[in-house]
Amino acid sequence: MSRFFPITKRIFRWFLYIALALVAILFIFIESFDRYISSEKGTRWWYKDIGKEGWTINFTPSGLRYIEMGDPEKQALLLVHGAPGSVMDWSGLAKRERIFEKYRLLIVDRPGYGGTKPRGAEKDLKVQAQKILEVLEGETQKAVVMGHSYGGPIAVIMGAIQPKKIAKIVGVSGQYNPDNEVIFRISYFINFKIFRFLLPRMLWVSNVEKLSHPDALREILPLYPKISVPVALIHGDADTLVPYENSPFLMELINSDKELVTVDQGDHPLQMQAPDLLVDFVLNTPLAPIEELEGAVQLAK
Repeated sequence: MSRFFPITKRIFRWFLYIALALVAILFIFIESFDRYISSEKGTRWWYKDIGKEGWTINFTPSGLRYIEMGDPEKQALLLVHGAPGSVMDWSGLAKRERIFEKYRLLIVDRPGYGGTKPRGAEKDLKVQAQKILEVLEGETQKAVVMGHSYGGPIAVIMGAIQPKKIAKIVGVSGQYNPDNEVIFRISYFINFKIFRFLLPRMLWVSNVEKLSHPDALREILPLYPKISVPVALIHGDADTLVPYENSPFLMELINSDKELVTVDQGDHPLQMQAPDLLVDFVLNTPLAPIEELEGAVQLAK
């Protein structure tokens, strides 16, 4: 027995070393991949299969990076990712050629993410919305704005801040209720500043946003009733990251034209899980059956 415990302790120690090494390798991979995708070369590689020639990577005066692809005469569809995320989140939608029959895509890296500068976290949702609105300054037609997850409330308040630039808001799996959010315990643990240097940037920025969500969402609650543009919310009723009840909560606060699309058994990443549903919706075509999901789509107004 006296020899058994030292051997067991040694084995456990080696398992711990191996586990820590694997975590470090994973973090290095995530950070390296994020930096590559944030570069022009990496972004062009990620979207290399998109059949639209001549698409460009642009920057607003405040440093926000965005992709523009499609016919410049078409109406803009502005896509806003969640947390974490980047322009790569919307490649599934961009690969649907029929989206370009009606729209020109504007795909942004939100403040703190991807190739947008500066690289720190921005907690204020109104600041985020105002910076993203810079993308629409040169538009001659009103744009449709679609936001996923934490990009949902940002897209929604863009409609309150600048309704003259926006034709419609589409929130996908959005977090709107400051009192109904899933926060994992590890988020509090990794909130110490040392993890700013240990974690991949996108994960650190996402965690800072996550812990500030309740206060940030509470600050924008007065803006919801002021929205005058049409709002459509799409949410899966099996969302494991952002509770479905967030969308009915927002429906009660909005006074403009509104509709709620409930995706039966739909989980959180609908922009990746069911891009055809989103394309059908913004093209105003009947919502086709979703092969990726078990269930139907229910439309409520």
